[in-house]
Amino acid sequence: MRKIKRLTLEPDQKGILVNNRGGEHALYLSYVCEDLRQFGDYSLVTKRLAKYPESIEDLLNLLLNEVYTVVDSKPLLDAFFKLLIISNVGILEADIVNMLQQYMNKTGGENDKTPIDRMVWSTLRRQLKTFLDTTWIYGHQLIIYRHASLEQILQKRCFKDNTDELRSMHSFMADFYLRSQTIKDFSVRRVPYHYEKANMYSELIKYLRSSQSRGVDRLDRQAYLRRRRCTKLLPFTDDIFNQRAFLCNICAMQFKLGPFTMAKSSCLICTNMILGGNMSQGNPFKREARLCQKHGSGGYPHSIQCVVCRQPRPKPSGTGTAAGFPESVALNICFDCWISGGGSRPRCCGMEFE
Repeated sequence: MRKIKRLTLEPDQKGILVNNRGGEHALYLSYVCEDLRQFGDYSLVTKRLAKYPESIEDLLNLLLNEVYTVVDSKPLLDAFFKLLIISNVGILEADIVNMLQQYMNKTGGENDKTPIDRMVWSTLRRQLKTFLDTTWIYGHQLIIYRHASLEQILQKRCFKDNTDELRSMHSFMADFYLRSQTIKDFSVRRVPYHYEKANMYSELIKYLRSSQSRGVDRLDRQAYLRRRRCTKLLPFTDDIFNQRAFLCNICAMQFKLGPFTMAKSSCLICTNMILGGNMSQGNPFKREARLCQKHGSGGYPHSIQCVVCRQPRPKPSGTGTAAGFPESVALNICFDCWISGGGSRPRCCGMEFE
C-alpha cells in the first residue's frame, strides 16, 4: 500500500507563525492552515507565511484579493458573495446553480446570457473553499460562510450601504423561492424573511395569509405579522378614532385570514384560531379588533369599511352603530396579540404597508 506523505511546517516556519501576532487567535490560525493546505507549492511556504498580515481583517482582505485575481468571472464571484450574505441562513447547494443562473441573467437579453452550470459552480466553489463551510437546517445541508467576520468584511466590500441594491436582491430571493425552489418546505420558510427585508410588506401579509405559507412556523408567522401592526394607541370610546373592525358579508364567505383558519374564528393580526372564537363576547381568549381613523372608515359609526376589500358599507338600520350591520362580521384578535400590543390600552389592529 502506498504511504501518503504528510508535510509539516519546519521549525523556522513555525517560528514565523508564532511571531505573528495574529497567531494568538484560533480563527486566524484556522484560515492560515486552510490556505496553506490548498497552497500547493511546499517550497514557497516560508515566503507565504511571511506574507500573512497580523490581523484577521487584513488576512481576509489579502485572501479575498487573491481570489479576485484568479477567478474567471468577477461578476459571478460578486453575485455569489452577495446572495450568500443576504440569505441570512445559507443557500441550499441544490439551489445555487439555478439561483446564480437566474440572477446573472435577470436583466440581459437572449444573446447576452451568462451560462452557469455545475462545472462552473464546482470550479468556483473549489476556489472559495477557504471561505465556505456547511451547516444543517430543517434537515437540509446549506452553504454558509466560515465565520461572521468574513461576512462583515464582504458586506462592506459588496454593498457599501447600498440599501436599494439590498432590497432589490431580497426581492429577487423572495421571487426565486416562490417560483424556482427545489425543496419546498425550506423555501416557504425563507419567503417571509426576504419580503420583509425588501420592504414588500403588502406581499408579505398576502403571502402569510395564503395557503402557500402553510410551511411557515406558527411563531414566525406571528412575529412577522405583529411587526406590521399599526402602533397607534386608541381612546377608550367607540367613535371615529376607535372603530370596530368588520368584514363585509362577501369577504366573510370567501376569505381566510390564514391558511388554517376561517375568518370568523381567527385573529385579525396573527391569523391563529381563537379558541371558542364564535362564542359570546365573554370569551376570555379574544378581544375586539379595533382600528384607528387611518385604517378605518371616514364615516364611522354611520358607515364602516371592510378590512379586506376596503369597500364602504351602507348605514346600518336600527341602532345607528356599526354593530347594527346584519351582513357584516365583527372581527377579533387573540389574547396573545392583545397582550403583545400593550393589553391595557386599545391599539389599532390595522396593518402598515409602508
